[in-house]
Amino acid sequence: MRLYGYRFTRTGGVAGAEASREAADEAEAESSGWPIRSVERCTPVEIVERSITAATALDEDAVLGAFIAGLGSAWHGRQTVISFAWARHLAAAPVAENGVPDCGLAARQGSALEFDATEVLLRLALGWAWNEQPHHYLPDLETAAAEGLPAPTEDDRERLRTLFEVISAQPAGTRVSELERAIARAKVVAGADKYQRYGILIGLAEYGVLPSTLPPSWDRFVSREEVADAWLGGPRSDITPPLSGWRGGIDADRAARLLAI
Repeated sequence: MRLYGYRFTRTGGVAGAEASREAADEAEAESSGWPIRSVERCTPVEIVERSITAATALDEDAVLGAFIAGLGSAWHGRQTVISFAWARHLAAAPVAENGVPDCGLAARQGSALEFDATEVLLRLALGWAWNEQPHHYLPDLETAAAEGLPAPTEDDRERLRTLFEVISAQPAGTRVSELERAIARAKVVAGADKYQRYGILIGLAEYGVLPSTLPPSWDRFVSREEVADAWLGGPRSDITPPLSGWRGGIDADRAARLLAI
C-alpha cells in the first residue's frame, strides 16, 4: 500500500496517499516475492489463451463463493466473478481480424497490452472491482487458479442476504445510482466507498442476479459491440453495462443459488 500510494482511514476505508519511493519499503515488499512497478506486456492473443487456461481451472461454485466472501472477509473475492464471466466463453467466441474475439482487448497492430500485476492484485485486495480493461483480469484469474479462492463465512452470507433485501425493496424504475445510495445507507458492506459498492453491483449484474437490457457475461460471450450498443441506449455515465441496464428487480433463481453456497 505504501509503495503504490494507498492508506487505510480511521473508519476502515481506503484513501490515496503519497507513494513511497523508499528503498527499505521496496526491499521489504520484494523479499516477500512481490515485484514492484514491474510492467508485464502481453499480446491480446496471449491474454486470451492464458485467461482461458486459468478460467478452465476454476470451479463455478468456488468463484461464486469468493464473491460472497468479498462482501466482508476477503475483499479480493469480489472481482473474480467478473473476470471468470468474461473468460469462460472466450474459447467458443468468434475470432475477429486481430486474432481474438471482440472482448475488449483492442491493441494497435503489433503492440502489446501492459499491466502491473502487483498493482492490479493490490487494488483487488483493497476492495475495488471493475468490468473494463479486461487485460487486468488476467492476474486475477491466474492467481485464483494458482492460489485458490476464499470461502465465505456465515457473516459474509448474512451480508448477502441483507444486500438482496435492500435490492428487492427498491421500486420498479430505480436507477443504479439510487440503489448504491440505498446500500450505503443500510451499511451492508463495511468500509466500502461508492466505487467499491458499484464493483459489487457489477459482479451481481455480470452473474445475472440484476436483470438488465444486456445478457450477463456469465451466460454467454457478450461482445464489446453489444456492450457499446447497450451503452448508447441510455445516459452515458461511469456505470457500465450490464449494470447500467438494471431498473429494479432481482433474479430469484440466481439469488437462491448464491444463498445456497
